[in-house]
Amino acid sequence: MKTFVSGTISVKAVLEERKRSAIELIVNPKKRSRDISYIIALAKQNHIPVVMSDTQSMKEIAPNNGGVILACNSIELPALDEQDPLEGLCVYISGVEDPYNLGSIARTLYAAGASKMIIQNRDWSNALATLLRSSAGAWERLPIVTVESDEQLIETAKAANRPILAAARDDGAKPLFTETLEKNCLIAIGGAMRGLSSALLSASSLHLYIPYGRDFRNALDSVSAASVFAFEWERVRFLEQSKNSQ
Repeated sequence: MKTFVSGTISVKAVLEERKRSAIELIVNPKKRSRDISYIIALAKQNHIPVVMSDTQSMKEIAPNNGGVILACNSIELPALDEQDPLEGLCVYISGVEDPYNLGSIARTLYAAGASKMIIQNRDWSNALATLLRSSAGAWERLPIVTVESDEQLIETAKAANRPILAAARDDGAKPLFTETLEKNCLIAIGGAMRGLSSALLSASSLHLYIPYGRDFRNALDSVSAASVFAFEWERVRFLEQSKNSQ
């Protein structure tokens, strides 16, 4: 299925990563910048037709296009390989269906150095433009794989001998900041409304919660929770690298 992405950041991410085939690049000749010149050169280098168009015609396709629109083909996200060793920071996001929030999470995980985001399988092709914009292109750059169920993730984690760390605030949970997150780390984070399933919580080796600075009895949204967990993992890596470089 053909879809459109627009804006220099999104279009550049799609062209640079080359995960999906591009059909044509539409450019407003009145818009000129270093990024647009680079995008045009990249399209020509990869034999993608470049078409000039007017402002109104481009607005009808994508209202806030920044002067560039890329027509490209949709792709299916790959399924999680049952033999995946789950190395580095792998984060399972469960129950987040809003593309803006999911894109924001991808942006955070990519910035923090995560190696993989795992989500539940569904068709995200109609939301591609939103996912790319909200992630600042990270949706295309970050390795993202899908699972059919929590049980599939649990079995893959067992095969990889990778403990699951669950973001959960319950009686047995420990404060995140008292634990040292390992280099190879699988973290499961649920949506703010439903959280994680009982099956996933039972299969987790450790439940971790984010300590608050005041008495607040509500859960953080998934974007915020993913940010705290991901950058706590990166903080440990940063300190390790700084210590080794001394």
